[in-house]
Amino acid sequence: MELETLIYEKEGRIATVTLNRPEVGNALSRKLRDELDLVMDDLDTDDETRVLVVKANGNHFSTGYDLKEFSYLWDADSAINDIQRRPHRRHPIWSRREFHLSRERWMRLFRLRQATIGVVHGHCVAGGLDLMGVLDVVFCAEDARLGQPEARAMGELHVFALWPIHLGMRKTKEWLFTGDNMTGAEAAEMGLVNRAVPREEVEAVARTYAERVANVPLDAIYSHKEVTNRWFETSGMQAAMAAANDLDALGISSPSMDEFTRIWREGGVRPAVRARDKAFSEHRTYWEAYLASKEGKGKGDK
Repeated sequence: MELETLIYEKEGRIATVTLNRPEVGNALSRKLRDELDLVMDDLDTDDETRVLVVKANGNHFSTGYDLKEFSYLWDADSAINDIQRRPHRRHPIWSRREFHLSRERWMRLFRLRQATIGVVHGHCVAGGLDLMGVLDVVFCAEDARLGQPEARAMGELHVFALWPIHLGMRKTKEWLFTGDNMTGAEAAEMGLVNRAVPREEVEAVARTYAERVANVPLDAIYSHKEVTNRWFETSGMQAAMAAANDLDALGISSPSMDEFTRIWREGGVRPAVRARDKAFSEHRTYWEAYLASKEGKGKGDK
């Protein structure tokens, strides 16, 4: 199988797919997702492979969706082909449909027969969390950075990164309301990932776990996944994710996007993102901001 944006390998009962767009932080392009579908097509007919490991080349696991390919939804001048230039393509009702279809593509990975194991390092933000969120087990570098910065202006993730399930209600709101990023160590403490280890060890830890899982018959792995997933699906997980897609479609047409779009048109994505994040840039989280202010007051009192 010849792929351009992914590297797909098999060794014994373990398959590995490596995101391979390091020059753009492994941003999730349409082609990358098409090729990921091809990988799943292959695994659907592979009765020998029991585990799929998902990792990434370069400095980051994924910096999110490739905004250059999707910016036409809020900026008509960014359209790259005749289909995107059609006026109705940018209407919320049609972008809503696109987001629902995107969600279903991610959920195919969620339901894959094989156990899926993520190996996360560097930044895993925005759309990268959609990919990480639907994996079964995730190992993370302690110094990784995970977050949803798009929450500050743009909308919701297509599968909402399954944050309410992984984090619970209060932690989801705590991090979503600010768009701040958490470290891998913090993510492990809260249950967003299974374990955080030093960067140089994360791939070896994931491989050790994968090798143990590979000893379990495929039908048993599939059964374990299906029964666990069903607990959450019957509690309304699908309907809740659909609501995220609806609000995402509305969000990119909302007043909060006006300034982001204006800056985007003048200078592109980087200046727009910097302007969006400027008010948050001095400190990584509200807690760090609080500690800094507390320290500052203490110094002033002396």
